Amino acid sequence: MSQRLYWLGNAAKSRIIAEILALSPGPEPVTVFDYGCGDAGDWPQILADHPHLRLVGYEPYTPSCRRARERLIGHEAEMLSGQDIATLNIEADYIVSFSVFEHVVQRAVFLQHAKRILAPDGLFYLNYDDGHFRNLLEVSRPVTWLPALRAWGRTVLSGPSAALGRQSHYQHRVMAEDADLLVTEAGFSIERVDYHNLICLKELAKAMPKDLQQAFVQWWLDAEQVLNERFRAELVVSLYGDHTNLWRQMLSRTLSLRHHSPNLSD
Repeated sequence: MSQRLYWLGNAAKSRIIAEILALSPGPEPVTVFDYGCGDAGDWPQILADHPHLRLVGYEPYTPSCRRARERLIGHEAEMLSGQDIATLNIEADYIVSFSVFEHVVQRAVFLQHAKRILAPDGLFYLNYDDGHFRNLLEVSRPVTWLPALRAWGRTVLSGPSAALGRQSHYQHRVMAEDADLLVTEAGFSIERVDYHNLICLKELAKAMPKDLQQAFVQWWLDAEQVLNERFRAELVVSLYGDHTNLWRQMLSRTLSLRHHSPNLSD
């Protein structure tokens, strides 16, 4: 295995970080902006292992931002929150946004900030997830009833709640056509689209012994790469807001974006 993998329970995150490290292995300094970084996830370990990386994180939810600041002490990192995004003045070599877009109320504004922050030759990984919207209630398994009903209720109520100014629990399914249109309107070009987190493998990862996790996740990434390269197809009927066949079992979609550079003929 050429390099250590991170976020071992989420193939989309693991793939994105692995790609960034492959594209920018150091020692030249690299700035990564994590747009909606929660409590910083695996970033403390990533920054410890790769000191050429500088992290700028943004998390609007105050408790998570506070926790991230605590966890990132001693690393090349800074955390922002609230209205800081409006005045942030950096040129990020990479922007990552993991499972955030489905929780964003003003998605066009979200993308406008990313457009301003991304360096001219930068790469923006916009990842979103559909797991919140597929909590199935199995009649024969009562243990599934409450989680499914809670997830459904949260989705139904989050819109009215956001309209009243309470946006921290907002969630709304991202439709692929809408996402593609929004990023294009924001001035990005879609360089690549990938699907990840095959349901059965994501579940199996939770039961994998620690000494096998790295090898398993590498195999998982390789398997999903083959699915994306060889077995992806566009279907006539859309399901869960996407025409792509892989989306039916792979609940995570990542758009790799760059600044749009019009051709002379445009």
